[in-house]
Amino acid sequence: MQIESEQKCATAIIGIASGKGGVGKTTVAVNLALKLAAQGQRVALLDADLGLANSQILLGVNAPFNVGHVFEGTRAIEDVIVKGPYDLLLIPGASGNEALANITSIQAQSLVDQVLESFGDLDILLIDSAAGLSSSNMSFLDACHLRLIVMQDEPASIADAYGLIKLESRKERMDSLYLVPNRVDNQGAGQLLFEKMNKVCMQFLEQPINYLGSVLQDELLAKVTRRRETLVEHHPNTPASKNFDNLGNALLEVVGQMDASDQAPKVS
Repeated sequence: MQIESEQKCATAIIGIASGKGGVGKTTVAVNLALKLAAQGQRVALLDADLGLANSQILLGVNAPFNVGHVFEGTRAIEDVIVKGPYDLLLIPGASGNEALANITSIQAQSLVDQVLESFGDLDILLIDSAAGLSSSNMSFLDACHLRLIVMQDEPASIADAYGLIKLESRKERMDSLYLVPNRVDNQGAGQLLFEKMNKVCMQFLEQPINYLGSVLQDELLAKVTRRRETLVEHHPNTPASKNFDNLGNALLEVVGQMDASDQAPKVS
C-alpha cells in the first residue's frame, strides 16, 4: 500500500510515545517499523530516546555512531544511519548522554529536518521517543503528524498515559492520537482497555481518543531480543509476527487517509 493523495504526500512522520517506561514502547516501534518496511514502504526509525537508546539492540545491528555525533557536528546523518532488515533505516540514539536527554525543541526539529532532507524518498519516518513527559520528548511529538501512545493495563501506565493525552489535548491534537494497548491477553482485552481510557477522555477532556490496535502478550518477543534476532525476519509466521502485521495494516490505512493538509505538523 502506497501513501497517496492528489500528488504523493510528503513523508508521514509518526511518533511512538508512552507515559512511563517499561511498557514495551520500543519493542512496538521496532517491530512496526520492520513490518512496514517488509511491506515495501521506505521506512526510517529515529531512536529519539537520546539518553537510554536501545533500538539497535532489538534490531540486532551494530551502530558505531549515533545522533550524539550529529549534534556534536562530527558526523552527518548519512554517516550514523544503519541499515536493518528489509532496508529499514535506523538513526541510532545515544545512551548515557545526559546533555542529549535534555535537547531543545529547536534541536529536535532540526534533527528531524536533517533526516528528511537526507532521505527525501521516505514514505514513513517513525520516531521512538523516550518515555515520560519531558520537554525534549514533547518536542519530538510536536514534529509528528500522528502520535501512537503505547500503554499497558496497569495503574501506573494508565495514569501516565492519560497525563500524556491531557498534555496533547491542550495542543488540540486529540484527532492525531492513537492508543496502542500492549501486552494484553487478547484483542478483546485491548479493546476494553481502550474503551476505559476513551471514557475518561470523554468525561474530563470532552474529546475522544482514537484506537489503532492492540499487541498481545508473547514471550517470543523477549526471546528473539536475547538471540539478536528480529521477529519479522526470523519468525514471520508466528502469532506475534502476524499481530504486528495487523497493526501495520491499520497504521497504513490511517496514513493513506491523510490528505495534503495533514502533512503539516501542528507545532505549538
